This record gives sequence, structure tokens and C-alpha cells, in this order.
Amino acid sequence: MVADVEKAVILDMGPAARQEELTRDAAAMIRMLETVLVLNDEQGSSTREVEKLKGRNEKLEAKALKLESELIDLRGKQENFA
Repeated sequence: MVADVEKAVILDMGPAARQEELTRDAAAMIRMLETVLVLNDEQGSSTREVEKLKGRNEKLEAKALKLESELIDLRGKQENFA
């Protein structure tokens, strides 16, 4: 639904003014779509980076757990030999 005021403005325009207004509106829409595409690509890149970092974090946590286990084992052996 188009507001009555907006409808009146559009109908009062001549063909050249209407064409100029449509051109400006189309250019604004294209700029908006370009912005959306860039921001969506940035979001996708950030999401991929987060997933990559989560995987790295899981590997590091597993390595830390393994090292902690080895440390406990070595401390136990140290107590037995001391």
C-alpha cells in the first residue's frame, strides 16, 4: 500500500522527473544490495574462522589433557623412585 502523500508526489511528477527519481531509487537499491552482499560475505568469513578456531581449540585441549596425564604419571613414578 502506497501512502496517499507519496502517491500524489509520484503522480504529479513529469515523465523526466519520474525517470530521474526511478534512476536514483534503483541506484540506492543497488548500493544497498552491494552492502548486504559484502556484509554477508564478511559474516560467512567470520563464521568459517570461528569454526576453524573451535577445531584448533579442541585439538589443543586434547593435547593439554594428554600432557596433564603424562605429568601425573611422571610424578607418580618420581614418588616411587624417590
